[in-house]
Amino acid sequence: MHPYSSSERNSTELSLWLNSSEANFSRRGRDYGEGEQRQRWEVSEKEDGEQHPFLTDAWLVPLFFSLIMLVGLVGNSLVIYVISKHRQMRTATNFYIANLAATDIIFLVCCVPFTATLYPLPSWIFGNFMCKFVAFLQQVTVQATCITLTAMSGDRCYITVYPLKSLRHRTPRVAMIVSVCIWIGSLILSTPILMYQRIEEGYWYGPRQYCMERFPSKTHERAFILYQFIAAYLLPVLTISFCYSMMVKRVGQPTVEPGDNNYQVNLLSERTISIRSKVSKMVVVIVLLFALCWGPIQIFVLFQSFYPNFRATYATYKIKTWANCMSYANSSVNPIVYGFMGASFQKSFRKTFPFLYRHKVRDSSMASRTANAEIKFVPAEEGNNNNDAN
Repeated sequence: MHPYSSSERNSTELSLWLNSSEANFSRRGRDYGEGEQRQRWEVSEKEDGEQHPFLTDAWLVPLFFSLIMLVGLVGNSLVIYVISKHRQMRTATNFYIANLAATDIIFLVCCVPFTATLYPLPSWIFGNFMCKFVAFLQQVTVQATCITLTAMSGDRCYITVYPLKSLRHRTPRVAMIVSVCIWIGSLILSTPILMYQRIEEGYWYGPRQYCMERFPSKTHERAFILYQFIAAYLLPVLTISFCYSMMVKRVGQPTVEPGDNNYQVNLLSERTISIRSKVSKMVVVIVLLFALCWGPIQIFVLFQSFYPNFRATYATYKIKTWANCMSYANSSVNPIVYGFMGASFQKSFRKTFPFLYRHKVRDSSMASRTANAEIKFVPAEEGNNNNDAN
């Protein structure tokens, strides 16, 4: 599900959540509760009745989004730069990582600024074209993220279950072709959003415009929500789980066929199995972070749409806001994972920005000289780590 369908329409939902605890409205702000009893939330001791209430989340959430955007844009841009600058980083897995970083950058640029404005402002101000365009791009990027993570997990499964075959078939060129196909598939899967996304008129402390999805019926709405949940969350998570169950099953089995006395084949398998295991663990962490960050908002939206007795209160609004922040934060955490768990990324980053490490090198120069005999073995290990993302 793209974040816009589940959260950017918070402008509509906030007005309804705050202005009517009894209004009968859908997840997308349909049915503005006309004829229903309205109850205004007491947000201050004195209210002039002319301006909409300015709540804490009107500045706190945009501030949090700004931090996410700063960290995410800098981190993901560095990931793409390091991979493109260093030839040894252009491996199959790193191409998927670069694709993932690209989806995060587009997501941050197309999502965060527009979402941030909806908390301090009472309505959508960017027009009908941007309403459709932004929602579509956000759906595309989230869909591409899900498929890329699935491709990365399938890639790790392939080299674990078939380590020798993977040496012949896993190439950066194949990864690039797969990445292009991911974007094409994401564009196709995201086209339904263009049919339903539009500007709707509403009223909350004056006439307002809301960017949201308008469905012919409740059945269409629920079908669309279920489609997004399956395509952008459930199916990728199930596929990834299957891939890693295959990998766990493979652990402990011989890397090469029994009776194979080819020394080079056995040596290659022994040298790569440790590195590949580390990379697979990094991919597991990335996938788990995705599932944990996007799980709450996905479950909330399903509950909101399918539970017949769902009541929109300020408490549920705060829960949804928290879940929304969790999903957005996912776009900024991946570069941190690469920095802590990716040995090749650490080494390439030092090469790209050596001035950041000069002071550390000078402080440790004395210790390095005393351990010279041990350091002689490090280049060979680090040379292997250049294939960290294999």
